[in-house]
Amino acid sequence: MTALYAIPIWLLLALAIVVAAGLACAGQLVVRRLFPGADFRAHNEVAGIVLGIIGGLFGVTLAFIIAIVWQEFDATHQRVAVESSAAADLYHTASGLPAPVGPNVRRNLVAYAKLLVEDEWPAMRSGGSSARAEQLLTQTYRDIAQFHPRDMGASNAQAAALVYVGVLHDARHHRLDDNDSGVSPFEWSILGISAVIIVGLCYLVGFPDVRTQLLMTGALAAMIAVMFTLIFELDYPFRGDLAIAPVGWQAFFDENKEGV
Repeated sequence: MTALYAIPIWLLLALAIVVAAGLACAGQLVVRRLFPGADFRAHNEVAGIVLGIIGGLFGVTLAFIIAIVWQEFDATHQRVAVESSAAADLYHTASGLPAPVGPNVRRNLVAYAKLLVEDEWPAMRSGGSSARAEQLLTQTYRDIAQFHPRDMGASNAQAAALVYVGVLHDARHHRLDDNDSGVSPFEWSILGISAVIIVGLCYLVGFPDVRTQLLMTGALAAMIAVMFTLIFELDYPFRGDLAIAPVGWQAFFDENKEGV
């Protein structure tokens, strides 16, 4: 499924609508052809009640999953902002650490930001990460933790720096975890089976004009395809056209690259 994120979002949406509506309408025509003598209008009352109940359950389930995916996408966006803010705070706090620790920390943070923008973010589009960025952050953590302050000012700076680098480290791993977790295959299966059942129930409803029924069936399938595409695009927040960009990290690098 990762390859689908390489398709432009509008093209993917159009393809999903065309394929879903086409298959649904084709199924409708096949059913009509297999049972030419059947009076589907006789089942309208019962089919309408069943369609309403099952459609309601499907709508609630679909809305629930969309809400969760949307909330997770927004939470990830906020965590990325926290991560870059922690780096900026650590960069300024490191000015209170004596050489060579302080300058090394500042230099490492700028190099780390560059790695995220140029290496890790592109790797995350396919579910990967930057090993060099992880090593550099670990080294920065170690340098701060192993520093032995000689006065109160350096001790306070070290304590604050440890807090910020801890926040930075945790936020990084949360971001990578967010890029590895999404709607499970089982949940997609439930949605797919439910969609097939909903569309299939439309075949049991009879309209005097076949074209009107095809329009209704196609519209329902297209709407389901739109919702599925939305879930798919929001599911992994660093892939596809809706991917979260490293804006904060790019700004941090541009602001501080001349200062090291």
